[in-house]
Amino acid sequence: MGSGERRSRRRPRGQQTPPPSLPGALGPPSPGEGLTFRTEPHALLPSPVSSRPSHPRPPSLQATRPRRWIECALLILGVCLGNAAELIPAKTVVLTFDGASKSHRTFVAPLLKELGFGATFFVTRRWMDATNHTMTWEEVAELHQMGFEIGNQSWSHEDFSTPRGASRLAGQTSLVDRQLLLTQAKVPRPTSFAYSANAFGPEAVERLNELGYRLGRRGKMPESRPNSPGIGPAFNPLQHHPLLIPATAEAAPFWNLEYLKRVLDLAIPGKAVVLQFHGVPEAQRPDLSTAPDQFRDYLQFLKQHGFRVIALRDLDRYIDRDRLPKDPTLSLRYPEGSADSLPLPFEIESSRAQAPFWLRNMIVHHRYRWEEAAQVLGWSVEKTKASAARLEIPAGTGSRVTTGLVQVLPYPGGRHPRTGFLDGAIDPQRGTKLSLFPPWENSGYMVLDLPEAIFSNLGLTYLAHTHIPTIWDHQHRVIPNVDWQVLEGGELRSEWKLPNGITFGAQAIPTRDGADFTLWLENGTPARLTALRTQICLMLKGAPGFEEQTAERKEFAAPLAVVKSAQANRYALLAFERCGRAWGNPPCPCIHSDPVLPEALPGQRVSVRGRLRFYEGDQLAEAKARILDGLP
Repeated sequence: MGSGERRSRRRPRGQQTPPPSLPGALGPPSPGEGLTFRTEPHALLPSPVSSRPSHPRPPSLQATRPRRWIECALLILGVCLGNAAELIPAKTVVLTFDGASKSHRTFVAPLLKELGFGATFFVTRRWMDATNHTMTWEEVAELHQMGFEIGNQSWSHEDFSTPRGASRLAGQTSLVDRQLLLTQAKVPRPTSFAYSANAFGPEAVERLNELGYRLGRRGKMPESRPNSPGIGPAFNPLQHHPLLIPATAEAAPFWNLEYLKRVLDLAIPGKAVVLQFHGVPEAQRPDLSTAPDQFRDYLQFLKQHGFRVIALRDLDRYIDRDRLPKDPTLSLRYPEGSADSLPLPFEIESSRAQAPFWLRNMIVHHRYRWEEAAQVLGWSVEKTKASAARLEIPAGTGSRVTTGLVQVLPYPGGRHPRTGFLDGAIDPQRGTKLSLFPPWENSGYMVLDLPEAIFSNLGLTYLAHTHIPTIWDHQHRVIPNVDWQVLEGGELRSEWKLPNGITFGAQAIPTRDGADFTLWLENGTPARLTALRTQICLMLKGAPGFEEQTAERKEFAAPLAVVKSAQANRYALLAFERCGRAWGNPPCPCIHSDPVLPEALPGQRVSVRGRLRFYEGDQLAEAKARILDGLP
């Protein structure tokens, strides 16, 4: 959030090559185009295989030896015809470990190092508060220093198989990325991802592709039942998409050496066996545990029989990025769900519920491209255009309401309100953001985040995007978006209720040359709230003449923050009472007037007032005096 942490939104992960292109509708987005959540039915998953009391040899392994050689020959022929980068050698095994178990550092990694084996350790913070059973971030960093791959399994280990879950992937993975970079070893951003609870869907795959991940590991489902002796497929780069690499087997207490041998039979030329482990042992999930003695036996068998044991990232060399396979799993969802019951992202749900309002807001006033409007509604461009035509909404007129007041509207989201420092504002919530349209011809709009952040003696209590973990991120609780209420006369009001009983909100009233604001907070907790610092951010990207990423033409003298247009004597002035800091962040670009709310006793409501004024002329000193008049 501070100006000292200015980074581009997403540096390339791993190699400096573009993210993998997905076939069909899952290709890379056009510039400015984001993830579209489709709600049409997806292909149904195969019915689960019925459970059996014994462990018979799976049908996929009942092939005769001649059939096995025919399969190998076909794989080699595919390579010769240019269908893959390299042929995976026989006896290739990928070891992956989920859940950040303490045993990964204390037992597993030293044993792997001793045997010269590679592995990928997928990290989630979900259970890190149980410090006796899970690694710390510094212990994760030690695995990196030992030469092992660190993969991302998301901050809260959420279900990403639904459109709503997939919409949270950027924030969930970025929180892990940030903690890794903060370790002493500065662990680089992972390029491999493991789906939480092995749940995946088309939207999640598309989002991972947009975020630059190169490899993704799912479970053995849908080809085999979970928590059963069934064996999944070995990874075949001519068949499986790199963001849906299947686990051939998932370690469980029923495993033994004979079972592992049957799994390893699939490690033929052109295919890699991918093994999924959790803790060794797994204290919090006994059903996913592997006994240390058994695990040692498994690794000794791999060593004695000449298996090549690698990390997931080492599969990249065998993938032809120019000719990715048309993997049918790309259209599947696990666990499967009805298209009518899949939860959509909160903002898409509310946008569809008031589609006429948001269409006019986006197309007329904010001049959104059709692709941007479609993203906000989760529709196709064609459906978005058809809906606008039925409502007789003209495209891109940029009209203003002629009431004599500055127009103030809820910001529709989708289009990021910043130009730079995007890593510091991932998945911004639109419900705290309002657009103010300067009263000049073709003046665009500025976006006020009211508030961007609220700090208290409890910690970071609210943040209008994902960057620094909030107290709710640490509790793995989601704060859903709440849109503005639009009242008669153009007034906007908001109200948010946090899980601990704190309620906060804002009011914006248009004036002839700007708007007046109130920010309030009500303490619904049983204890006094102190150190109630806030951040109020005015983002300038959408206003021609003000959008340059520079510290020039900006003045800060608390409580006043002023920015001047590069094209004329036009100014925007922002001031809040009880201001603790006035500042700006050129990469965004933005200016701040950040008030400190009074301490709040249980049940007490506290508030601060603020103003934004637009001014054109040579008498800036008088304009400053007017905005400050009456503000303590």
